[in-house]
Amino acid sequence: MSGILSGLEKFGLGSLKSIEIYKEKETEIKQDNNDVGGRIMGISEESILFDKSYTCPCCGENFKAKAVRVGRNALVRLDSDLRPVYKFADATKYDAIVCSKCGYAGLIKNFDSISDRHIKDIREKISAKFKGIDETKTTYSYEDALERAQLALISTVIKCAKNSEKAYICLKLAWITRGMKENLDKALPDYKTNYEKLDNNELNYLKNAYEGFSEAYMNEQFPICGMDENTLCIILAETARKLGKKHEALRYLETVIMSKNATDRMKDMARDIREQCKE
Repeated sequence: MSGILSGLEKFGLGSLKSIEIYKEKETEIKQDNNDVGGRIMGISEESILFDKSYTCPCCGENFKAKAVRVGRNALVRLDSDLRPVYKFADATKYDAIVCSKCGYAGLIKNFDSISDRHIKDIREKISAKFKGIDETKTTYSYEDALERAQLALISTVIKCAKNSEKAYICLKLAWITRGMKENLDKALPDYKTNYEKLDNNELNYLKNAYEGFSEAYMNEQFPICGMDENTLCIILAETARKLGKKHEALRYLETVIMSKNATDRMKDMARDIREQCKE
């Protein structure tokens, strides 16, 4: 898990950066990137955001976090691992929310899912050390988004969530890192060094996502994180391909291609990934 949670020191949680994400098994439409990020048509990222209100299930505090207005962010394409790319703002940056008082965090869809027993753990392991988070920004940078997703991952580990939930956050971390790569200034003298570092970080996040999703595929019931089997198999296959696990990728792809429930588009995506596995 080297480096996956580096940077937590600024929140007072440096002692948690080496925490094990997954416990050992218990026995038994492509367009140019200049068309994304609000750089066209005069629409800014800030203009399609609003402050959404939440109540923290751990401390009861009411707080606000930035969210993307529904219907205001045009989808440009899906990456081969189903990462959505939008025209005006990278919505993945706004998926993780953090209670500014106690530090509890999670993806929007899972934020309220926590038991009383694990609330106690959050208070002892996170809230007691949490130094706060800046809520004055009008938009979240990729660095902000990465920190928020890392805090969500820590909370998810501490509340003993399913492997799929932890894996999904790792996938989001990979997607955020990919967005950082795409938005690096190529004119900077250290562009190549920074790009390679981010590329390695993305692969590290994908490795952790693959581990968790593989376990979930074998042991959890569908839907998994809101995904059916074919959707998860596409993500697993493309992630496996990027990690050099081509035989495993082909196994997941065959499931999609042979499925009676997969759409034609999904099967075409599977065939495209299969061709890349042959290269």
